[in-house]
Formats: sequence, structure tokens, C-alpha cells
Amino acid sequence: MKAEELLPDNQNQITINGQEIRKGSIGAFLLNCKAVMKLDKNSNEYKTTMNTIKEQALVLEKIGLFEVFEIKIPEIREALKNS
Repeated sequence: MKAEELLPDNQNQITINGQEIRKGSIGAFLLNCKAVMKLDKNSNEYKTTMNTIKEQALVLEKIGLFEVFEIKIPEIREALKNS
């Protein structure tokens, strides 16, 4: 299946496993995971970004993303385990 078959250009969200997910959700999660690794762990921006990652992960978990993919960044993996 191609992306445009799952979510056409004129559609911005889809429901998977009873969870509504917006177009760009997985991309935003990936960008946040990469961005947080460059931040000072004591900064407010780090804390805010980690909270966003945790919120996004809840949605992505419901659609089954982590049944297929594993988080390899130890800090993020541990944060998600403990949330």
C-alpha cells in the first residue's frame, strides 16, 4: 500500500484501531526524537520535547507502531517505559 492510498491528499486524518491519527504524526515523532538528543537535558526545551514525545508515543502505540518498530535511543526508550 502506498501512503496516498491510505491517506489521500484531501484527507488530513484517519482512524486506525479506534485511534484518530493526523497526517504527519509519525514524521513529527521522528523529528522530535532526533531533536531531543541535541538538547541540554536540564533545559525547559528538553523537558517540553520529551513530554511531547510521550504524548505522541501514546497515540502511535495505539495504532501498533511499536509492534513493528523499536525505539533505539536509550533515553527515549526509558522515558517511554516509565510514562
